[in-house]
Amino acid sequence: MRELSELLFVFASLDRLTLFSEIGRERKMKLTQLTSLISATPQETSKHLIRLRSAGVVDKDSDGFFTHTSFGKILFELLPGLRFLNKNQKYLLSHDLAILPVEFIERIGELQESEYIEGVGQILSHTQNSVKEAEEYIWLMADHPIGGDEFIMGNKKFETTNVVWRIIIPGGNNFDVSNLHYEYDPHKGKRIEFGLMKESSEIGAGIVLNEKTAGLTLPDLQGKLDFNCGFRSNNKLFHKWCFDLFDYHWHKTTRKISL
Repeated sequence: MRELSELLFVFASLDRLTLFSEIGRERKMKLTQLTSLISATPQETSKHLIRLRSAGVVDKDSDGFFTHTSFGKILFELLPGLRFLNKNQKYLLSHDLAILPVEFIERIGELQESEYIEGVGQILSHTQNSVKEAEEYIWLMADHPIGGDEFIMGNKKFETTNVVWRIIIPGGNNFDVSNLHYEYDPHKGKRIEFGLMKESSEIGAGIVLNEKTAGLTLPDLQGKLDFNCGFRSNNKLFHKWCFDLFDYHWHKTTRKISL
């Protein structure tokens, strides 16, 4: 812990953190370039770089360029996760990510390039737009039965005929399959596949996903998905994170039904 505290102290300086981050983005930089970034003198910048080199995260090559060490490259890849956690600290104080599989918590930095949205209306509007704009597939996951075609579609007309739907919802032994046929008309230009989880508590996130964009809601402190706020993005890393989490749950569903 002492060694970790010493490493964290190196990055407690905004100037050193800025220098470290910019070296990571540009791959290699010279002293004059780095000095201009933090509005410091060359001597002050050099002192910061000496601290970073002593910590083993930055090195200087024979041409005078500062680069990340192999250790520094790993730390740089962890920064997006810390930025996301710090940026959304207020949200995370009232939401529990611990329900997520560990590998997705470790990849939390992939959610950094996203927009925070608030309000049930905003969440529903994003869901309906995702459905309308889908050309290949639409994937939905929630910890309660979703309200069917009318709820998801609103007043939007669904005309695409080759879109594959996948929907993950809770569905125990007493689940009435006939309700799905009633709420989702399979003859409206879509093929629907349902994956049923035994318990709602097994569903760690709310997801709406098409081939272009993704939306995400997370559980509150009581373990229930909070559809009052969430995140959306068309960023590739954000999309991949949501895609992989949905796929993770899809393979854990205990029963699959096709309409």
